[in-house]
Amino acid sequence: MIMRQRIILAVLAFATGLWGVAAEKQSPGGTDGTGASRYPEAEFHNQLLRARLYLPDAQRGYYRGTRFDWSGLISRVDYGRHTFFCEFKQEHDPLNHDDICGTADEFGIEAPPSFAQAKAGEPFIKIGIGVLERPDDSDYAFWKRYKIQTPGIWRIERSADRVSFQHNLQGPNGWAYDYTKVLEAPAGSPTLKIMRRLKNTAAQTIQTDQYDHNFLRIDNDPTGTNYSLEFRFEPRLTPDSRAQGCVAVKGHALIFTTNPSPEAAIWVRLEGFEKPEDNEVRIVNHRTGAAMTITTDQPLSKLVFYSSGGVLCPEPFVRVAIAPGRTREWTTTYRFSDEKP
Repeated sequence: MIMRQRIILAVLAFATGLWGVAAEKQSPGGTDGTGASRYPEAEFHNQLLRARLYLPDAQRGYYRGTRFDWSGLISRVDYGRHTFFCEFKQEHDPLNHDDICGTADEFGIEAPPSFAQAKAGEPFIKIGIGVLERPDDSDYAFWKRYKIQTPGIWRIERSADRVSFQHNLQGPNGWAYDYTKVLEAPAGSPTLKIMRRLKNTAAQTIQTDQYDHNFLRIDNDPTGTNYSLEFRFEPRLTPDSRAQGCVAVKGHALIFTTNPSPEAAIWVRLEGFEKPEDNEVRIVNHRTGAAMTITTDQPLSKLVFYSSGGVLCPEPFVRVAIAPGRTREWTTTYRFSDEKP
């Protein structure tokens, strides 16, 4: 068994180095029609689950947009008889802001650090991406395509049960950071951990927020009444929520009252969390019995749920403030379960 696993990992590592340049639009997952990915990717696993993810690459990467962190993009987890996560779009443009998958992190959805200080034509930073250029005096918008002046330096290390990424960036006007993200499948546990470490090597305080968009289908079931999202607190929808008549709060859960059309875009902001232990959400597929629980080890600063195109996206936000020379660490844990015999 050990020799077989080593052979599989060796073949995977060799194949990763052979994948060619991707066309700008591909079928889901960036496949070439045979099921083989045209984008650099990797796998890691433990005895219970296996995770597939895309690797950052400024020329060939699956995602080269200017919204989401390029690292740790898990597109699929296999646990027992169940699958989790998915690709968001049916066609794929690596440069589009939301042509993305699974565990997509973003720092600074409203405004990245240093954007306010940049004038038209000047650079600013986006954590996990690089140094971007502000094109004009208009406000920051996450869906815009900004010119990338430099993507910084990525270092990647892989083993059977983990993949780690390190991103070093020297930005404009002294803005700089060292960012490390480690994805790990702890031995003998049906869990996946994403551990982040951000060191501020700049002269200014880094103030931003971070969240994971969590593009999710369980067992490839589209959004609908088969699902519920369960919380440790009684959630409330804010007045600006757009439930589209499809979701409602019932006790400690957000439920679907109807199956939304693929065109429906649901966006709701949830309030009611007060304690640090309120930082957990459990997504259940009642048809298949599979569930995934997301837990952060930091208090929530905001909690959003988005759904469109058959995808569920619970988005827990964490506030990040790091003084010069200081480091912040935080972890998100995904626990997978099967509630049907």
